[in-house]
Amino acid sequence: MSNNQSFPTRRRSLILTSLIFTSMIFASMTFLVGTALAATESVVYSFSGPTDGTSPGGTLVADGAGNLYGTTPYGGGIPSCSCGTVFELSPPTTAGGSWTETILYSFAGGSDGAYPSDALIFDAAGNLYGTTPDGGIDNRGTVFELSPPATPGASWSETVLWRFPDSRLKGYIPEGKLVIDANGNLYGTTQFGGANFSSCNCGTVFELVKPAGTSTSWAERVLYNFGAVANDGTSPARNLVFRGGMLYGATTSGGTNNMGTVFQLTRQPGLWAETVLFNFSGTDGDIPEGITFDPAGNLFGVAYGGGAVCDCGVVYELSPPAVAGNPWTQTVLYNFTGKSDGAQPFAPLARDAAGNLFGTTRNAPRSRGSAFKLMAPSVSGGAWSLAVLHDFGFTVGDGMHPLGGLIQVKGMYYGTTADGGNGRGTVYSIKP
Repeated sequence: MSNNQSFPTRRRSLILTSLIFTSMIFASMTFLVGTALAATESVVYSFSGPTDGTSPGGTLVADGAGNLYGTTPYGGGIPSCSCGTVFELSPPTTAGGSWTETILYSFAGGSDGAYPSDALIFDAAGNLYGTTPDGGIDNRGTVFELSPPATPGASWSETVLWRFPDSRLKGYIPEGKLVIDANGNLYGTTQFGGANFSSCNCGTVFELVKPAGTSTSWAERVLYNFGAVANDGTSPARNLVFRGGMLYGATTSGGTNNMGTVFQLTRQPGLWAETVLFNFSGTDGDIPEGITFDPAGNLFGVAYGGGAVCDCGVVYELSPPAVAGNPWTQTVLYNFTGKSDGAQPFAPLARDAAGNLFGTTRNAPRSRGSAFKLMAPSVSGGAWSLAVLHDFGFTVGDGMHPLGGLIQVKGMYYGTTADGGNGRGTVYSIKP
């Protein structure tokens, strides 16, 4: 299965259409919208493929020592299957030295999974967890664990925690970053399947329950089947967030306008209760993707399309009501214009202590994507302002088309590009 097959049909067609559209309008635009902010971008590793991986697309995760971990959907050390990797990048021991890549696992494309493309998470013991949208049982996808070796330098070991069944009733094609609770249970989404498979095939939110007592088997529990009610969301986006014992996420389609939703799931016996917090209508965004929260409970996210300018995407905020049960309030913080500010944000945002937001766009008019900083207003109710940290693809060896978001590690921001470098993608750093 190719990477494009893991996208729901509507989202894939809109993305391809917008790529063509924006490439056409970008060619005729040379005037500026976003401001430039002094920042230094460096490629810390260029993938050369196939053995070291190809086309990293997910947001990275870091450990306490500053090592970076991520996935590539292609490449690896299995000659018969370019089915992807999990990799580690270790920072140089001396200033100005090279980063060192270590392949922790190469997928074989069978029961162990194939084509991982999203962010990983750590548990408290240092184990990594992730998903593959392919492999497993009849290529329905897997959830896997990678455990570090007892002896430094030895091999990591992969354990497949769950293979999605061929029945499709429990969902299939898991995509996105998992969430872990205090008991070690894992939560995620599937793009397709669920109890409404025959009529809707709209996807699920699931929980993988960690073994207890003498059991060694993880058990899957479907928490919500999309398409269960009228105007429900469909095709959940690639990340969930736990807050206050509830799960929050977005759907890339469905809702009252078929342009996506933001939803809340409340714990209860059996299936969890869903509340649609917001229905997108186009000018306020279309195809919402990753979300994040601030400490006050405000939700921030991006939409890949829509907006008030050119269907180039938005950054938005959803604020909870003062009285429980009342509607949440959406505010578009920034409309991308398809000019020098870029277009088509895709990955979840990062947030610093001052409330500024950091993210990436897949495309920009003069380059092949951008990294941006959206600066919070100095006074309540003021306008947010966007500054471009880096336009990709201007220099030889630079990355192109960032699909993952940014993470902050010791004052630096790190991300991935699916192309550029040696032609197989990069990991880069940005120093604001």
